[in-house]
Amino acid sequence: MFNKIEPLEHSKHQDLRLAKIPGFNFARHTSAAKLSFSELRQASRFYPIIFHKEAPGVPRAVLSLENDKNACINKAGNWKTPYIPAYFRLYPFTLAKVKGQEDKLAFCLDPEAEHFKPGMGEPLFTADGKPAEFVQKNILNSLQVYHKELETTKALFKILEEKELIVDKTFKYTINQEEKNIKGFKGVDMKKLIALDDKSLADMVRKGTMGLVHEHINSLANFSNFLAPKKPA
Repeated sequence: MFNKIEPLEHSKHQDLRLAKIPGFNFARHTSAAKLSFSELRQASRFYPIIFHKEAPGVPRAVLSLENDKNACINKAGNWKTPYIPAYFRLYPFTLAKVKGQEDKLAFCLDPEAEHFKPGMGEPLFTADGKPAEFVQKNILNSLQVYHKELETTKALFKILEEKELIVDKTFKYTINQEEKNIKGFKGVDMKKLIALDDKSLADMVRKGTMGLVHEHINSLANFSNFLAPKKPA
């Protein structure tokens, strides 16, 4: 989705204007998106929420069963599903780690995004070269909240990783009386989870991890949304 990521700098981006664009064509080739803990309840109503082998502590909303495809966007570029993950709502901006200073984050953007059109939209900087007020108060603040929530999410699921409860999973379904399955994702092993000692279970309930686990488990039924007969977009 990001073609290029650059730290926001007046010398490079003083001429950029941020315009509102209709639709989400920029996300057509994104088949999954990271979710923060505050998104899980809403997202679990519409998307299967899974874990990826490369980052098992971060839940992701599945947007398609095909790689490089987003089944939640119609031909006109509109998002069909009622809830849109923050990852897409924040584009074309992001926070990225500073090379050589992994504990620092830079406020970045994708200068090649279609949101930036010459002569159209809001300037990113004031006349004296400072970031515009809406950039600082709205965009940057939203990114900082999102990043903090992702870090909290990782912490909430860390105990599951430590106890090896995030494992390879399979979603089974039947079409025309033939049993099939979807593989290649990770999820929480509920049998192992329930078998934990009372102290560990109580700790997860107290911290809120258990509630998030149930939202993840319940969301897997949404795989069926991608298996239903296709309707005109």
